[in-house]
Amino acid sequence: MISALPLYSTAKDPDFDLVARPQVFSQPPAFLHLLFQKVTQEHPQVKSQLLAMQAAGLEVQIAQQAYWPTPSVSMERVQTQLPDPSFAGSPQVLTFRLQQPVWTGGRLAAQSNKALANQGIETARLAEIQQALALKTLQAWAEVVSSQRQQLVLRQSHEVQTQLLKKIERRVDQGMSAQSEINYSSLRLHQVLQELNNAQQQESHAWVHLRQWVPEAQSRFAQYETQAAIQTANTAASLATELANIELPQWESLSIARSPALLRLSGISQILLAELQEKRASLQPEVYLRAEHQRGNYTYSHLPPVNRVFLGVTASTGAGLSLSHQLAALEIKRNGTQQEIAASQRTVIESVQTDYVNANARQSKANGLRFNLDSSQEMQAAWERQFINGKKTWIDVMNATRETTQAELAVIENDMAFLQSYWRLQIQAHGVLRWAAP
Repeated sequence: MISALPLYSTAKDPDFDLVARPQVFSQPPAFLHLLFQKVTQEHPQVKSQLLAMQAAGLEVQIAQQAYWPTPSVSMERVQTQLPDPSFAGSPQVLTFRLQQPVWTGGRLAAQSNKALANQGIETARLAEIQQALALKTLQAWAEVVSSQRQQLVLRQSHEVQTQLLKKIERRVDQGMSAQSEINYSSLRLHQVLQELNNAQQQESHAWVHLRQWVPEAQSRFAQYETQAAIQTANTAASLATELANIELPQWESLSIARSPALLRLSGISQILLAELQEKRASLQPEVYLRAEHQRGNYTYSHLPPVNRVFLGVTASTGAGLSLSHQLAALEIKRNGTQQEIAASQRTVIESVQTDYVNANARQSKANGLRFNLDSSQEMQAAWERQFINGKKTWIDVMNATRETTQAELAVIENDMAFLQSYWRLQIQAHGVLRWAAP
């Protein structure tokens, strides 16, 4: 069985750059914690994005080196069939050049800002990938634990149904009950076995999903199977008080501030702004300084090497009026990105509100379900006693047993739905990097 160890909160308040905020960060169960570590560090999508981040870092260095002088060398050799007065000198010319931009109107700064913004986008994409993988891992983990808890309940129900079948068989042998009651008990026992088989199949399917995100999950973390999955009930109960002390606006503000999608869109907006600055710089002339060292001359022979210094100005408006159209297009794209950011904020808020409402609804429902379970267990025991006294029928006893099992399964379903919503809130509010370290 997979365990979910009791959760605990960090001892100190998290740094939200605000004072006196309530603690909302908790550690996940040990098994889930390890799954988060594995999927956020070793998944191929994560490794691929890490390489993309390395490339973005090199692009930042390239943009920063654009401020440095640019060296170049050229060598040409001419061959003419007839005497050519333009090439009467040396047939080969070797030229070394060193060109330094003096003033670019902000073009180099814009290119550097664009590279930095692209690096931020790649970082946000990594967080976005890690968040998506963590949410999928959370879903698979919940399916595994839920199916295992169901199996615990159904095995206990199977034992109870087996004992009841033996009891009614003895009563039939003694002539105290009818054969139809044995048939009814056998049918109920068969139904429990079928449900147990379905739960085992659900666990197998859940492991298939979980292994897609963490291939070695089932084998590597086998040591946690010695603990009972039923501990998730205690976990859900321990988080109830903490959730009640956290207000929805706090979850929303944290999730918006740390949303990888919003950070990525913000980076795209910064890139478009840098491109606007770069295009506007093209409207102004660019001043450069170039030094040359030339060896050989096509026109005159036996000349010594020559050194030259050039101060030049270049300017271009593009083909026709294309530069002004490019500026207009970039402005439109940037405005579109701002609208996309606003839409993404609504999506984040909707997701947070949905999980928050569901978690609170599940928690409110938990007390009623546990009261119903206690009542069903008491009723089951009472109905068995009254059956012996002739006040209840055997069908009443079997129905009470069935209701107890259904009540236990309802508690499990409610607990796992609560835990899943709660940890979705934690992932959205804090990201997964706080859980990535051992």
